[in-house]
Amino acid sequence: MVDTVSLAAFATQMTNQSTSQQIDTAVLQKGQHIQNQQGQDALQLLQSAVAAPGTVPAGNPASGIDVHA
Repeated sequence: MVDTVSLAAFATQMTNQSTSQQIDTAVLQKGQHIQNQQGQDALQLLQSAVAAPGTVPAGNPASGIDVHA
């Protein structure tokens, strides 16, 4: 005969492990999403800093970013 208390405890343990793995995966995916978004934001910032090829930002010519270095 199977001990139902032990079986229930085992089932609970397996459920807890599965939930823990799901949480770990979700945290990892969120971290990857944030990292990807930061990269996209950095690219947009660089693109907005460069007005157009051959132009100099108004005011202070030294404030431009040389992306062709």
